[in-house]
Amino acid sequence: MTTKVMLLLLLCQVLLATALHNPVLPGWNPDPSILQVNGTYYLATSSFEYFPGTPIYSSKDLANWDLISHAQTSPSQVQLYGTPTGAGVWAPTLSYINGLFYLASMTRWTYDPVARVWPRIMYLTSPDLINWSDPIWTEPWGIDPALFQDPKTGKSYLCLMAPNNNVDRVWGIYQCGVDLATGDCSGQYMNLYNGTLPQNSSSRLEGPKMFYKDPYYYLLTAEGGTDDQHRSTIARSSSPEGPFDPAPNNPILFNGRWGFDNLTVQSTGHGTFVEAPTGEWFCAFLARRKVNGSSPLGRETFFTSVTWEDGWPILNNGNPILLSESIQGISAEKTEMASFVEDFCGESLDLSWYQLRTPYTKNYVLTSSNHDHGIYSNHRNTSDDGSCALVLKPNVFGLSDRDTPAALLRKQKSLNMTFSATLLATNSSLSYRQSVGISIYLSELSHQDVGVKGCTNTTGLCAYSQTMINGTTQSKEVLLGLATIPQNTTLHIRAQPLSYTLGYSIEEGEPTWIDEVSSKWLAWAPADWLVFTGASWAIFASGGGEPWQPSGAVVGFTKVREEYLEENIPDYDIW
Repeated sequence: MTTKVMLLLLLCQVLLATALHNPVLPGWNPDPSILQVNGTYYLATSSFEYFPGTPIYSSKDLANWDLISHAQTSPSQVQLYGTPTGAGVWAPTLSYINGLFYLASMTRWTYDPVARVWPRIMYLTSPDLINWSDPIWTEPWGIDPALFQDPKTGKSYLCLMAPNNNVDRVWGIYQCGVDLATGDCSGQYMNLYNGTLPQNSSSRLEGPKMFYKDPYYYLLTAEGGTDDQHRSTIARSSSPEGPFDPAPNNPILFNGRWGFDNLTVQSTGHGTFVEAPTGEWFCAFLARRKVNGSSPLGRETFFTSVTWEDGWPILNNGNPILLSESIQGISAEKTEMASFVEDFCGESLDLSWYQLRTPYTKNYVLTSSNHDHGIYSNHRNTSDDGSCALVLKPNVFGLSDRDTPAALLRKQKSLNMTFSATLLATNSSLSYRQSVGISIYLSELSHQDVGVKGCTNTTGLCAYSQTMINGTTQSKEVLLGLATIPQNTTLHIRAQPLSYTLGYSIEEGEPTWIDEVSSKWLAWAPADWLVFTGASWAIFASGGGEPWQPSGAVVGFTKVREEYLEENIPDYDIW
């Protein structure tokens, strides 16, 4: 290799790397739990109604993270049948005890006031963070569980957010010694700590993370709910069983103190501390990027530095978290996101694809000249090069149903990007109920779709859009003058900080844009509903309430592409 070539390669590496800024994991990745073992960092985040559950990331430098696995990949590990948006698998905590990885979490199946189903606490074990056990269910009810082993005595504890009883329902942090083999409480179940805010039925002290830093045991918690009042507070004790004294500088992390309608970064909390091999400390926490008052990407994973003074932590030197400032103490540079292209030629999908809820049946297959899994074997794909495609097996369900439609989803990772998907050409038409398309998806109550369907009032195919705004669904159709979907038909969504634009193109022509919706409609749940995720991209097909006949059109996609553009999101929410 010549010196000139080496210099060019070095220049390319410099151009592709930037100082580490927040968010570290863009796109919805709430409730981060971070762990360092033998110089490698591991991080888990909540997955809610998405399957597989609980993504696990790894990093060597705190700046660049790879998705390496999921903790719940089979129905024996998680059952999300009919789970509404905002429920599902919450608030994981990673621990490393006696050479084994533990992931404590909980499953909430419903918010139904009649069923009154409380979340169930469980944990899974793994020797390698790739292969996970079935759940070990514990006795207490509540949310946000965490396992902690006292390094001085070897005793293990289970901490969680729980109500005092089923009458008052005043929440606090509870604890018991735990038998790791069975999940049974091996000691007294007791109220451990009630936080810094007034304790009543509306207070929400959550996310307990216990750790030891000589000579104290620390309890890091989140308070103030999940919206703008969200914050991190900390307390310490000479014993893991308390009593715990709150820090004099609480809350130790709270961007809201500088104004809820001021800074872009809000809802800073639910943190976990980690010590680097060098002895430096950092905090991984969730926060929202508030864009014109809303946060379409939901709660993302942020980092900040931790220093210590008189035995108490100081986060980010006591300053607000700003997007424009690099994260202090982390020298590694972050490689810029490259375009994502999925051509469906692999033996399996990229780990970043999800489905909604636990699938009952297999509703997609990868087909190519090299591998064919038997579904639709009489329909070879007709992709651009005749090689690869994702063929969907549509069912009666769509994205508005609380079930598992024939859909695959990926988290939206940038506020300024494009998402496009090229359709598999068909040899027959679609009925007016049948559709194949893409969506920017928040929940079964809020998603904005563009696709191809059978026209409603005439024969042939129409491009269509369907938007859901404030509980109202609006639809548009554009007559294509086609009986079948031709090759090189591509659906497009252009995402900008304040809007999404939906369109289509045929034969590699310029997109025809047919609809636009404000991004604020991808940020909030309707009244009386909860949503804890952020926006995802979806590719889907649906029978629109009717079974898809075996003789019907074979539908799917031959390529998905994401292009990331410069964001330039300001530190202050002024647009």
